[in-house]
Amino acid sequence: MIPIDLPYLRRIATRESPASILSEPKFLDAQKLFFEVVQDLKGTVDFEIADMREVHAIAALEDVKNKRVLDVGCGSTEPYVLENTFRNRYPPFFAEMLTRHGAHVTGVDIRENPTATYDHRQLDLTKKNWMKALDPPYDIIACLSLFNAPGSPFENNPTLCDRIMRDMHALLSPDGVLIVTLRDDCENPKTYLESMKFTLLHLDGNCALASPH
Repeated sequence: MIPIDLPYLRRIATRESPASILSEPKFLDAQKLFFEVVQDLKGTVDFEIADMREVHAIAALEDVKNKRVLDVGCGSTEPYVLENTFRNRYPPFFAEMLTRHGAHVTGVDIRENPTATYDHRQLDLTKKNWMKALDPPYDIIACLSLFNAPGSPFENNPTLCDRIMRDMHALLSPDGVLIVTLRDDCENPKTYLESMKFTLLHLDGNCALASPH
């Protein structure tokens, strides 16, 4: 399995004071990288959506160099081309951060991203054949802030979200790790993940780390 600093994640999840996070060297290093990427992509940070999950994931992943990573719904520096979409712009922060740590990253999004430093593939996740354009297996699959995106095809659509969860299971290596923001209406994450054939490793709010079984 990909080495993960689970004690770090537990300390973050149970900290009594928000200021105590500043004593975590891993967090500070990951936060520095995060804001470097934000600046380079000329992006802005919406903390209601990008609430440092990417930072904590980077801090907790012990070694991603040369690992194969798939970022599902990775974002783009390009505006949305579809009408009535939930956001007009969301840069690929996590994909770029992982790339700078030496991972071989493939990012999937509805939009193109001509300036990507990773392997960006423009795919529609609502289509059942989106997986055919990929090259599994992947050591790490990330799917952050997608299933609850306001006004998106995924919001309030458990059937679609469940299908993508099963797709990601099929794409993940047997000893890989899934990092996923679960639906807000997921009442029992452990039971839900087990129904999707994952084992829960860590949960903070509705963001879970899991391994396939």
